[in-house]
This record gives sequence, structure tokens and C-alpha cells, in this order.
Amino acid sequence: MRRTELKKENKGPVMGPAEETGVSSLFTRKHGFSFALNTFFPWFMFVIALALTAWIVHLALQEQIHPVVFTRKWALWGLLILLPLAYYNIKKDHHRNPAFNYSRLGLLTSIRPGLKTWFRFLPVTLKLMALGLLIFSLAGPALVNVYEETDEKGVDIIIALDVSLSMEANDLEPNRLMAAKEVVADFIKRRPNDRIGLVVFGVYAYPYCPLTLDHNAVTRLLGRVNLRVIDDGRATAIGEALGTSLNMLRRSKSKSRMVILLTDGDNNAGEMSPKEAAQHGAAMGVKIHTVLMGDPSGGGGKGPFRLFRMRSPVNPALLEHISSKTGGTSYLATDKQALRDRFQKLIDKMEKNKYISRFRTNRGIQTGFILAAFLILMGAALLENTWLRRFP
Repeated sequence: MRRTELKKENKGPVMGPAEETGVSSLFTRKHGFSFALNTFFPWFMFVIALALTAWIVHLALQEQIHPVVFTRKWALWGLLILLPLAYYNIKKDHHRNPAFNYSRLGLLTSIRPGLKTWFRFLPVTLKLMALGLLIFSLAGPALVNVYEETDEKGVDIIIALDVSLSMEANDLEPNRLMAAKEVVADFIKRRPNDRIGLVVFGVYAYPYCPLTLDHNAVTRLLGRVNLRVIDDGRATAIGEALGTSLNMLRRSKSKSRMVILLTDGDNNAGEMSPKEAAQHGAAMGVKIHTVLMGDPSGGGGKGPFRLFRMRSPVNPALLEHISSKTGGTSYLATDKQALRDRFQKLIDKMEKNKYISRFRTNRGIQTGFILAAFLILMGAALLENTWLRRFP
């Protein structure tokens, strides 16, 4: 019996009911304030971490002079997961089974929490901060760069191009339409600061390209123009072409607006007469320059070896009336070089007007937040394996 009692005594100290309740009950009875602080301090750290994360984001964005947009706004909902994660880690720590290197728990009643105890949630808090930054970067923050150039000057120009069948005559090489397209394309290149639009007309008139500074787009659309791009081209609606051109200029705020009409015939289609269109142009303050293409006496040949002579009615007096009514100029171009010269004269006479060109681009800035999250995770791992290392 004696040996049995000794063996039982060697198993370790016998803990009373008070000792079996553990450290939490001891702190509850003897250190009520410390226990309360131990309970709410992790939440305080979490709030501080959220504020610090918001401060980091604010500083990063405050340095930028441009507004910030998010390309994936739905990802910001992921920030809501931080609160339940914080709650889970705090509750998990409170229910953690403690382990001590003391034979009697009663010895711990006089021990107060140390500095490491208060900061034991720091690694978890840093991880939550890193997660918040990663979620923020996933939302795709981007700077909106708006570039303004106020030193540009230009004119709003509508080019009305005749695409009736008579434009197939080849007194202008290779034919009137191709020569006109080539000269107009060169004209567009020489006017980099002008907004240029395009109207094509035959039996009807159509706005083929709106006013734009994107001259590459205008040139591409001009290259697609052919004799039957809108209709069969058996008539020429000059009045409709001018009316359509003026309508495209109606909302223009430019002080200098003009229409350049290229045709080889007379008005023989459409509901609006050229003289009526000229009156509207004069009322709007829009200058209309006219260019009569080809030989007014009879035109050039058509088909192989120019066997078929093109004959179309022309009315130079009408074009001169349109130009003079609106303050423009009327030109005659009987060959390709003359056509180039007429356009060069137009360029020399054009007025200038100031423009503000705005270009908007988005530049992603999520890399900095990803790097910050990585550094914070490294700091959390370092603390967990050094100063705030826990046993077991």
C-alpha cells in the first residue's frame, strides 16, 4: 500500500478545483481589468490595422494628381471577409488550451501579462492587413490620366465628294474620283490640327465620316469610297450634299467652319436646291469653297483606250454663286496638278482656331499594393518565428 501511495504522489501535484479552472479564471477573479483589456485589445488592434491600411491607401492615392478608377469594382466586396476572419482568430485564441512550465497553477496568480501578451495578435493583424491590400489590388485601381493640349489650332472642315458615274472620266489620271481621293488624302495630312469630316453624294448625300481629329480614321474611310458606295450614281445632288454638310457643322463651336465641295457636274437631284443651301451656309457663317473638276467642255474618256467620251452637264456659274454667297472661293481644276494647286490655295487662306484636345488613358497602380502586402506578410512571418513565437 505504501508503494502505491508513493507512486500516486510521484505523478505530480494534485490540483484543486480553483487551479483546474486555469489562467482565465485566475485573471477573472484577481485581475478583472487586465482580463477585460486582454479581451478587447485584439479588437482595438484590428481597428487600428484597418485605419492603418486605409491610411496607406490614402497616402498612395493622395500623391497622384489624377482621379482613380477601379476596373473590377466587384472585388471590393471581398473586404467584408476581414471582419469574420478577425472574429474567428480572436475567438480561437480565447479558447486556446494553455501549456505552462510550472508545477502549480497557483504560482501564476501574481504574474501580470507582459508586452508579448498584448501583441500576440500582431502577426494575425498584419496578415489581415496584407489580405486587405491584396483584395484592393485585385479591384484593379488605375489612374485616369487626362492630357490636355491647348496650343493646337484648327478649323472644322467638311469635304463633300461627288461619287456620281461621271467621276469615272479619266481626264484626271487615273480618273476624276481617284485623283480627288489622292489629293484629299494629301490635304488631310497637311491639316493635323483640323477636325475633318466627309460627305459623299450622288443621287443622295450621306454623312460618311463625322468631324474628328482622328485623321487616320478619315483616311481609311476615304480609301473605301467608290463610285457606287451609296447608290447607282446616275445623278448629282449638290444641294443635298451641302445641306448634309451644314447639318454636320451645326453643333460645331469652332469660329472657323467651312465646306469644300468637289464635283464635276450640275445639280439634277435632291429636294434642296444649291442656292437654298448657300443661304443656310451664309446664315450660319460657314464658308463654302467649290472645286469644279475636269474639262467643262466635255469631260474625259471612259473605258479601255478612252473610247467612250464622258459628257455631263456642268454649271460653273452655280458653283461661283454658292462660293460668293458664303464668302468662299470657286476653283476650276482641269488636271491633277491644277487640283493640287487649288487645294494648296485653300490651305493658305484658311483661318486658325484654338482647340483643346483631350486624351484619356488608364494606368494600373496595383503593383505597389501587392508589394506592400508582400512586405507586411514577411514582417508577420518574422515576428511569428522570433519575438512572438508561441509554444506549443
